[in-house]
Amino acid sequence: MASKSIQSKAGDSVPAALIPRLSALRQRMAELKLDAYLLTHAPDIAQFTGFSGHDSTALITPTGQTVVTDSRYTEELSLAAPHARLVLRTKSMADALTQAIGKAKSTRIGFETNFITYGLVDGLKRSLRKSGKSAALVPVTDMMVTLRKNKDSDEIAAIRKAVEIAEKAFLEVVSKVKPGVSESELTGKLILAMRSRGASDAAFHPIIATGAHSSLPHYRPDATPVANDAALLVDWGAIYQGYRSDLTRTVFIGKPNRKLVEIYKIVLEANLATIDKLKAGLNCKAADAIARKIITRAGYGKQFGHGLGHGIGRDIHEEPRLHASRDKDHLQTGSVVTVEPGIYLPGIGGVRIEDDVLITDTGCEVLSSLEKSLDSATSIVRG
Repeated sequence: MASKSIQSKAGDSVPAALIPRLSALRQRMAELKLDAYLLTHAPDIAQFTGFSGHDSTALITPTGQTVVTDSRYTEELSLAAPHARLVLRTKSMADALTQAIGKAKSTRIGFETNFITYGLVDGLKRSLRKSGKSAALVPVTDMMVTLRKNKDSDEIAAIRKAVEIAEKAFLEVVSKVKPGVSESELTGKLILAMRSRGASDAAFHPIIATGAHSSLPHYRPDATPVANDAALLVDWGAIYQGYRSDLTRTVFIGKPNRKLVEIYKIVLEANLATIDKLKAGLNCKAADAIARKIITRAGYGKQFGHGLGHGIGRDIHEEPRLHASRDKDHLQTGSVVTVEPGIYLPGIGGVRIEDDVLITDTGCEVLSSLEKSLDSATSIVRG
């Protein structure tokens, strides 16, 4: 049974929010002499079609959009992207894409090397040869991540809401923490609190690390009970309308270790000093260096091993990257980045403080509003 092609209904128009995004994509296609662009990464498909189903692909041409999916998403596509042509996949994705390429009469198709699988590229080449269609597949790197780097007003509004949801959930859950509750139970409560406030899900699996576990930057919560007189590091975020927030706060249960108090002050200084200097045009390596210099000067440079931050949006890690290796990249107006310096002391614990920040022409706007002073870190848990 061949894949079915279904044309969008007459009169269906592209939503206003998609028009500038598609214009920017089509301009890059023209520059690269491409008459189609293949999208295989779900966030990219949502960004340029409005459809967010999985196990799908999209083909963007100078005049239209085709989404290749299966019967599970037929109704969803008709509601989310009625302006797009549907190719209903009944066999392989490669065969269905070959049909879509034939319908569009495309001969030079770009694809994003960052996300596509070798199996799909190889399968598509074989399917095109078998069908007798002469179409060239052109590998392109970083076009999608570059186009999605700077957010429009709709995207920024969604990220703001994702931040708001995450913060309210955090205050509800963490302010009532008592020693003995497990990290895993707190994780579940936090996810539930975000979803009950309108999040579709957590932006990633939250990190809730008690005591010495907080020295592990990407720790995975387990059944360990929250300890008294110890740090509790919480790294979490929410998804709202497809967009993500990413926050970290370190709080103290009971009386904190003096060494943790010391590094908390250093990390907070690095966080605030960096945010004070962020603006469009700032070199990404230089942004990282602001925080790194403060932490290194205090004697903890080797205990700050990761980059200062990263972009957020439909993916939890996007461009730009605030990292020592990014000496050729600069911040741009409209990017939303995390600022998350940290110090991690094995066997003792760690401190990370992370905010979500919108880059503007004249500076930046901190989208997160949770308190982060040492006083707040030692008083938020009421027991």
